[in-house]
Amino acid sequence: MIWKSILPVIAVSLIMAFLYSASKKKPKKDESGNIILQLPKLYAIIGLLLIIGGIGLLIFAFLTAKENDWIIAISSSLIAMFLGSLLFAKGFISHIKVTELGIIETTMFGKLKEIKWNEIRDLSFGKVSLEMKIASSDKNIKAHIHLVGFNELVTKLEEKTGKTRVQMGIPE
Repeated sequence: MIWKSILPVIAVSLIMAFLYSASKKKPKKDESGNIILQLPKLYAIIGLLLIIGGIGLLIFAFLTAKENDWIIAISSSLIAMFLGSLLFAKGFISHIKVTELGIIETTMFGKLKEIKWNEIRDLSFGKVSLEMKIASSDKNIKAHIHLVGFNELVTKLEEKTGKTRVQMGIPE
């Protein structure tokens, strides 16, 4: 009985420890030497597992569920596939590129947002969302603390804006 309440806590703690340790690794660099920050592959893997689980639930519902249970099964499978697709796209497509001119974000939908270093108006770190919000007058880029190489982004922001980690709101 006690394992039912302890096991989920242990699993979540292990996953969070893995994600935090992954964010401290060195980020990838492209051929021009620009830093590429991307979420750990665990995001894409969990997303893919949710998509597969949603498809499996849909097939299981059509083969074994009673007609009055179909709505619940179909709704649950669509929610799992939708959330899985978002996680997969966030982990596989989305990334942030740090260049000498500024920061370029490729969103999970493939859209590009660019903020040049001299356009940065505000830097703030959300203690609940765990995201660094980089704002210009007309654009926002959010960098999650789980990004591989997050500390290098913070170092570059300190160098280019003159603000310290404490001023940005990042806990030490």
